[in-house]
Amino acid sequence: MQQIVICNRNGDALDVELLYGMPENKSDIYTVGKGYVPAQGDSIFLMPGVNIPRVKLKDLALDLGVKIVRDPERANIIISGKATINKITCGRWLHSAKTEDFTAYVEWLKTHMGFDMYYTDKYDTAVAACNPEKIYIEYSTSRDMNDKGFMTLPGYSSSVYFVEDEYKDILDDIQNKPIFDESELLAMINGDDAVTITPEVYQQLVKMFQSSDQDNHIMAMEIMANSNYIDSALYLLILLERYAHRISDCHTKNHVNFKSMVSYFNMTVKEIAWLDPDKIAKHLINLGLLTKDWTHVLLQEEAEWFIRNIAHSTTFSVKEIVPTPNVQTAINDSYTGVIEYAVDSKDVVSVTESSILPEREIESEEEERVIAALYMEQQEEDYNQLSAPPAEIELSIEPETIESVVELEPEPESINHQIETNESTDIDWF
Repeated sequence: MQQIVICNRNGDALDVELLYGMPENKSDIYTVGKGYVPAQGDSIFLMPGVNIPRVKLKDLALDLGVKIVRDPERANIIISGKATINKITCGRWLHSAKTEDFTAYVEWLKTHMGFDMYYTDKYDTAVAACNPEKIYIEYSTSRDMNDKGFMTLPGYSSSVYFVEDEYKDILDDIQNKPIFDESELLAMINGDDAVTITPEVYQQLVKMFQSSDQDNHIMAMEIMANSNYIDSALYLLILLERYAHRISDCHTKNHVNFKSMVSYFNMTVKEIAWLDPDKIAKHLINLGLLTKDWTHVLLQEEAEWFIRNIAHSTTFSVKEIVPTPNVQTAINDSYTGVIEYAVDSKDVVSVTESSILPEREIESEEEERVIAALYMEQQEEDYNQLSAPPAEIELSIEPETIESVVELEPEPESINHQIETNESTDIDWF
């Protein structure tokens, strides 16, 4: 972070501002890390804009043996939120001029326009404090410099971000201290007793959102807000995406508990309206929570969306294309086209018929078993096509020998792990 000088002519005066400027991307004002593990005696400072329920945070602090402090100078751990950067910074659209050109312009104003030395000295002090390469100016000042021959009128302005005055001291105090995202604490905030949204609980919440009674919607939101965010992440995101219209109609969307749950996914409540299945996958990837099982659930729940939008998806793509039944009837054959994409893009390079694909290495035991079975079938077919042995050759095998050679194939183990029970598994939330 560096200081910047904003200076503009205002009649017979110069308005001079010395501000903390931002990098081009204001999110780079400081680096936010992950993987915070609370240690006994930690002093935590919450940056402005952090969405964590203070009552729950107090209980969490007692459980972990840490304390929350109001003075960032006394803290050894800093927690930043999604809304923090926008909270402590502001921006303006400004033009700029080289420092030497603007200094010459100020000297001209002092010599030819009789500007008071109070203003010119203030400008000189600001420049000496940070030695900037350029001075930021308003459009009217740039026009005046152009008219007097000190610069060529710039074509476009650019956005300039800087820190609000009331937050300068905070940024100074957090320098060289570890800064973590609020999601690190939000993942722990509901404690070990928090409900986990399982497939059964998810179905109950779906019924609640589908109800015409808004009280059921509010109750569903409260259950979501008090759940185990890590173990429930997939179902929370699907519910947010699917019932954003219901949530937007509930005043409880602005309650700190619900906003905290949304913040865990690095979103604001307003951004729920733009959530889609593709972004769900991205949020899970960013949190390091996407698994093979959850990928399958996501595709099952959002299959129609992915089919309609697969060409624009950045998380899934089509690998094979098969013809519809009428095409199969027309060609009187089966066909599978395998798509090959360009590296690091979704540009299609070629489509190859699967039956003429080049040989490749076996990647799993399952593939090896299937290939071996197909080989044995081919061997048996080839054997059946052999001519019968000559009549004079007698094949004499004792019955007990046959029994010792032929092994009965065991019945395949059932993969249905469901247990029949008379007990109801419905969860009645309302």
